[in-house]
Amino acid sequence: MNMKKSSSLLVVSLLTLSLVLSACSNSKNNSPTASPAANATNDAAATTAPDNAPDPAVAEGATQAKVKPVDFSLFVNYDWYTAPTWLERPHGKWITDNLKVTLNPIQSNGAATQKLNTMIVSNQLPDVIVSDRGKDVDRLQEAGKLVALDPYLEKYPEFVKTVGEQTINMLRSSDGKLYQMPNWFINGENGNGNAAYLVEKKIYKALGSPALETWDDLEAYLKLVKEKYPDIVPLDFGEVRDGDIQMLGMLFSGAADDMTPGFISPAAMFGVPSGDSLESIYKNQSFKDAAMYSSKLFRQGLTSSDMFTQTRDQILEKLKTGKIAVFGAYDAVVEGIGREANNLLSAKDPEDGYDVIWPVHKAGVDKNKVYPSGFNTLGWNVNVITTNAKDPEAIFSYMNWASSPQGQQVLFFGPEGLFYDKVEDGVPIPNDAYINRDLKKYDELKIGEFNWNGNTAYVDGTKAKRELLLPQEAQDWTTVGQANVSFKTSKDITEFSNLEPSPTSEEGIIVQRLKDQYKKLIPKLFFAKSDEEVLSLIEQADKEATKFGYDKVLTWKTSVWQANLQKLKGQ
Repeated sequence: MNMKKSSSLLVVSLLTLSLVLSACSNSKNNSPTASPAANATNDAAATTAPDNAPDPAVAEGATQAKVKPVDFSLFVNYDWYTAPTWLERPHGKWITDNLKVTLNPIQSNGAATQKLNTMIVSNQLPDVIVSDRGKDVDRLQEAGKLVALDPYLEKYPEFVKTVGEQTINMLRSSDGKLYQMPNWFINGENGNGNAAYLVEKKIYKALGSPALETWDDLEAYLKLVKEKYPDIVPLDFGEVRDGDIQMLGMLFSGAADDMTPGFISPAAMFGVPSGDSLESIYKNQSFKDAAMYSSKLFRQGLTSSDMFTQTRDQILEKLKTGKIAVFGAYDAVVEGIGREANNLLSAKDPEDGYDVIWPVHKAGVDKNKVYPSGFNTLGWNVNVITTNAKDPEAIFSYMNWASSPQGQQVLFFGPEGLFYDKVEDGVPIPNDAYINRDLKKYDELKIGEFNWNGNTAYVDGTKAKRELLLPQEAQDWTTVGQANVSFKTSKDITEFSNLEPSPTSEEGIIVQRLKDQYKKLIPKLFFAKSDEEVLSLIEQADKEATKFGYDKVLTWKTSVWQANLQKLKGQ
């Protein structure tokens, strides 16, 4: 699943897809209401070639030749993720047949935290865990449950070249060793992101295609939808993720210049930059404005009434039936959400589907400084190999290949002979099977799933080049939406990496109390009966957070942020 990305956010690290799933190629003006396909060619052409294009040795299969046969289990540490079968995916079968590598997914069954804790306590850890950087990785490393990867770096120099030494050094743990392999890392100058707003095309056209740029424009349009289409949800957003309400984060990004959802996400920064320090979100005016606007839309019945409980599958079902007029999410443009819904609707009716629009914002905000996505050169999340793995080097040898351009070619575009028959300058040349593909059946193959070693520079650059070879009607909806909107509206937040303290530290304990407080607060803000009540609730939360020790956490986060800035300067 190409989740990079998602975010930002993405959000941002969490979004950073965010920060990324994202799937995960976590990865940017036209009129906000213009169809993105209209400018696909020009925008795609503007995307530069990947900085880490394959060298001749890689092209000849040197990296593939180093892959050792291995079967390994993999657990993705997210409630919302359900893995498909490995061998029923064309790329999975190719990898097993040709590399003798088989990946065996372990499902979270909607309870990832409990599942991981059970595996830790019973000492039955999977061979590989995919998780956000931070607390879960830190506690496993501190408990001696992770394999240090440093011994493999000299033997597999391709990994260092592909990922980038700066990124590897930023991923090192407090003991100086490397335990983490990044997913959807960025080795190059171009960012990415998947956060976006989508508009249902037939409804929008039927209502006169009004301007959809500002919060006022959006509110007026939603009221029109509610009046004319009572069976349609005017405005909906992605699922709740660990207390992170995507509606609030998306709208926050449009509340002022240079904002992005990760600033207020309890799983990311949870502090808004102000000069050279981070300030409390509860003191930030943009947070207050976004909270008041969210509450206003919610109490007017312009949003989904089950926003806090609906699952990703339930949201997708509404999208696939065209039951959402405007949709926003940290990973709106990826294949498992926006693209799947758009392709299904357009297959039934070429005039139907979803358009990706420029993100809405408060009046007076610079539209070119609205960032619903946040990208991190470290990527969205990480892979760690546990000490339960019988042959960790074999797993590393596979992931070394998987992150390379050659591996990404198979994992993201599928094996040669399916939708391309040759590769030129690193680009799989689309064949008739791809150009004339049935979009619904293509999505059902889930090509791109299991790509937990996403190489953003290669994938994004190659996707853009491939689209130039296609007629407009055959161009990929996700790639076009990314090139025209979501990549352009993503903010580089690498400097805010590693702002999650150890859960057993004083700051970590405070952070958990702040997260619990936030989860309880946000629904109250949405259900508030007036702006005055929203502001009163935020004021109360500010006082309570101060008692918890929020200031101490902000001081700690600020110090890490400033240290990151020095690392990024090479100091």
